[in-house]
Amino acid sequence: MNSQTTITIFTILLPIIGAGIGYLLKSNLEKRKELTNEITKERREIYQQYVNLIIGIFANTKANKKNNNDKLLTDLFEFYKKYVLYASPKVIIAFSDYFQFMYRQNDGEQVNSRQHLLYMTSIMAEMRKDLGLNNKDLGKNGEMLMRALIKDYNQIIG
Repeated sequence: MNSQTTITIFTILLPIIGAGIGYLLKSNLEKRKELTNEITKERREIYQQYVNLIIGIFANTKANKKNNNDKLLTDLFEFYKKYVLYASPKVIIAFSDYFQFMYRQNDGEQVNSRQHLLYMTSIMAEMRKDLGLNNKDLGKNGEMLMRALIKDYNQIIG
């Protein structure tokens, strides 16, 4: 084969190979994007359930605290079953930290309202980050997320 034939073959094959590689890369990127969109959609729905649960706690503060804690743990276990497959590692860790705190509360440790609030809001802050939302000015642990729901907010956060 002479050099002119080799150049002609490369001139024909290179664009075809380039187009094939480009198609495969684009197809792969589209599949990843589609999967990411589905996961994000699922996360939004599940994270909204957590927010509804936490805000519901504040809406029902008149009920017996012991019953509230038991119901809260039951609801959190239900939430955990749904989110564990979709949540980011940071959300899972923040949620696990909150569970450990709740276990200590049930074991008779003194209730620390400030710490309780910080655990709840840190989960929400991580969820917001996970969804690509900005947490600037919401406090180190997202404390400002709950400010509208707590009458004595400044005393608790102090």
